[in-house]
This record gives sequence, C-alpha cells and structure tokens, in this order.
Amino acid sequence: MMLSNRNNSSTSKEKLLRALQTYSFMVYDTLLYLDAYPDNKEALNNYNKYKKLEMRAKMEYESKYGPITAPSEANSWQWTEGPWPWQVDKEVR
Repeated sequence: MMLSNRNNSSTSKEKLLRALQTYSFMVYDTLLYLDAYPDNKEALNNYNKYKKLEMRAKMEYESKYGPITAPSEANSWQWTEGPWPWQVDKEVR
C-alpha cells in the first residue's frame, strides 16, 4: 500500500513511520469492529491482512532505525537512545 504524502520532501523514515501508524490504526479499528461483529469473516480477513502489514512495517522500521517500543525483556536500555520516533530528524540525503 502506497500512502500519499502531502510533503514530497519527507524522509523515508517518516514515510515508514506513517505507514506503521496507519497499519496499527487499521488493526485496532478492525479489532474494535470484530468486538461487535465477531462472526464477520471479511473483517477477520482484513484484521489478519493488516496485522501482517503492521508486523512487516514494524520489522522494517526497527531494522533501519531501532526499536519503536520498549522490548518485553532487555539486557540494556539502549532503545531510549537517539531521537524518539515522533521527533523529526533529517536523514542525510
């Protein structure tokens, strides 16, 4: 899924974060719908599709820019180093 961007100068980091946020919203929204309509097969299929897209986007983001959330277990607290995902930093182009 290619997301439109109102500012073409956005960095790939910002675009990937925006995609991850979009997929996360879609997963959560579909999950809420399934709470009300648990037998809806189309909604369940959509949930599974968006969940896979969310996981792929998260893995890609984390492989390039570091953890997006605190790990469930950690040997160090390095995930707090560097800018937070919502802080804008410009990539070297």
